Amino acid sequence: MRLMTICSAMVMAFTVGVEQAVAQTRYDVGLVLGATGTGDEGAALAFDRATTYQATFAWRVWRGSKAAVSLEVPFLASPAFTVATPGGSLPKEYAALYLTPGVRLTVHPDGLVSVFGSVGGGYARYSESKERVNGSPNPNQRDTNTGALQFGGGLDVRALRWLAFRGEVRDVNTSARNFSIVTPHNHVHNVVVSGGFVLRF
Repeated sequence: MRLMTICSAMVMAFTVGVEQAVAQTRYDVGLVLGATGTGDEGAALAFDRATTYQATFAWRVWRGSKAAVSLEVPFLASPAFTVATPGGSLPKEYAALYLTPGVRLTVHPDGLVSVFGSVGGGYARYSESKERVNGSPNPNQRDTNTGALQFGGGLDVRALRWLAFRGEVRDVNTSARNFSIVTPHNHVHNVVVSGGFVLRF
């Protein structure tokens, strides 16, 4: 009986300690899946939406009674923007990567529902496919490395102290993409709509 009492006390102490630690979470990792709509290149190239995978790490650096500020590092990857413009000699698709460290402001960070906005800047890479729409090689394949500016916002719905569900929208703006054909635009808007979950620790 005494052993059971000691064990119960130890379990309760451990549970309280874990709850206190989780209540003071300073980091979170968001894993979301979504779709990206990107700007077309006039009549030269139009693109379908692309599936986008995103992982975001955030570190809370300040917390007030109703708001918190975090440093975040979102990494987004879109493996295939398919070219929708007819023409067998056009590139088949292109891939995109974005890495835009920034700052996130969260309102009611410990509430059942919290709302956030973020802004950041960093790096973008576009890689044109080595294959044309008709299946032939694309000998003039181009890659683009450029800067990126990101604005976004969304909300988290808490399920457990360490788990939340997230919905968000981000707009990643970059300089021009280089393709094997001449394209007219100097800037690109990439609007990403995503949903997934967040782990807090």
